[in-house]
Amino acid sequence: MRSFLRVFLLGIVIIGLGYLGACFYTKDNTSQVSQAFNNYNILVKREPRYVKIDNKDAKDKDGYGNYTYNLKSYDQDGKEHPIEFMGMGKLKQNHYLKLDTKGSYVYSYKEVFKKDIPSDVYTKLNL
Repeated sequence: MRSFLRVFLLGIVIIGLGYLGACFYTKDNTSQVSQAFNNYNILVKREPRYVKIDNKDAKDKDGYGNYTYNLKSYDQDGKEHPIEFMGMGKLKQNHYLKLDTKGSYVYSYKEVFKKDIPSDVYTKLNL
């Protein structure tokens, strides 16, 4: 009975460590698997991030006018995170977006003005 309990507890610890490792690995990874994992991950919080649109890096991967953007985003504290999201059509050049994210998964985006962006984030977006 003791050996079963030890094996069971060791299995729980290994699974837990694997889950924590996956959480840290996928937090800023923009692959589709990482985005799907972040969507359901209970350890990653939902937070806003800000981006400035740059259409030179936008790609129409599916051929239907939905452009994929790979950009640098900044959270409320000014920390940089890579982000990948799909815009419905080509977005306006040099406009600012507020993304509703959970890790690298993007729920939605909306256009914001300079006054709606924290000042240190605005400075970093325009470097």
